[in-house]
Amino acid sequence: MDILLVGPSKSGKTSIQRVVFKKLSPHESFFLPPTMSVETLTVENNPNVQFTIKDFPGNKEFDAEADRAILEQTGAIIYVFDAQIGDIEESCGKLKDIIAEASKVNEKIYYEVFVHKVDSDLYQNDDQKMEVYNDFQREIRNELKEADINVNITFYLTSIYDHTIFDALSKIVQKLFPFVEHLIEMLNSLHTSCGVEKAFIFDIISKIFIATDSSPVDITHYEICSELIDVLIDMSCIYGKDNLKFDEESSTTIKLKKGDNADDEAGNTYLYLKEVDEYLVLVCLIGEEEFQKKHLINYNINLLKQSLKEIFAKK
Repeated sequence: MDILLVGPSKSGKTSIQRVVFKKLSPHESFFLPPTMSVETLTVENNPNVQFTIKDFPGNKEFDAEADRAILEQTGAIIYVFDAQIGDIEESCGKLKDIIAEASKVNEKIYYEVFVHKVDSDLYQNDDQKMEVYNDFQREIRNELKEADINVNITFYLTSIYDHTIFDALSKIVQKLFPFVEHLIEMLNSLHTSCGVEKAFIFDIISKIFIATDSSPVDITHYEICSELIDVLIDMSCIYGKDNLKFDEESSTTIKLKKGDNADDEAGNTYLYLKEVDEYLVLVCLIGEEEFQKKHLINYNINLLKQSLKEIFAKK
């Protein structure tokens, strides 16, 4: 399944795929040249979770007939609005044209908008970020209504300098895989049977999560769980056997303190990571009391792991 990433119409540059999937630092991406032609990246860290990102320059004009082959394979179009440039009217007009052409070929495409670079000095508080976010939503919906185009669009505030870009991409990737609902059910069961506060299944290479339980995602939970993956990789590089960074025995446990009272064990939360498939890990937040039943948690994780293999075998 393809994801089309359309850059800002003026700068024509997106650094998103390079930061997330090629591990370029945000500061290094600042010096990248504009995207002048279509760039293709295939994400295939795991044989069961694969997709292709096509990075389009912002000045590309979509044409339903000329781009039919691409659009027929497209699951989602991500339109990146550069909040630093701030030309909402022009950007919304561009997005409307893209939707009009894409809809002629493929009515099943998801349309996603990144209100991007909200980390700049122009947006120093949440009110300013929400203002540009709401202005863009209002303008594009008016444009689509006037053009009699009826599609659903999901909006995200994003930056490459924090975890918001990973969270947004995770939610988009989840829309494209039919087995995600089964994974959510399994994670909900883990939540119910073992008292797990929050659970994610991560792609270990990109650190995007392909599933989480049904409870709302707190970005701080995502941050701390994804950072545990870095801890695992760093420790495995130093102490791993035969230079292996990751295998079926991989696991990590970290106890987090809550509050100032070091003797108050009841307030502790555990971060628990377990391998569940090749390059996929389960990361959980578990309370002190529930973690005392670690044998039960491991039993249920093994059931989840087996179910995961069965789902992928039928894919």
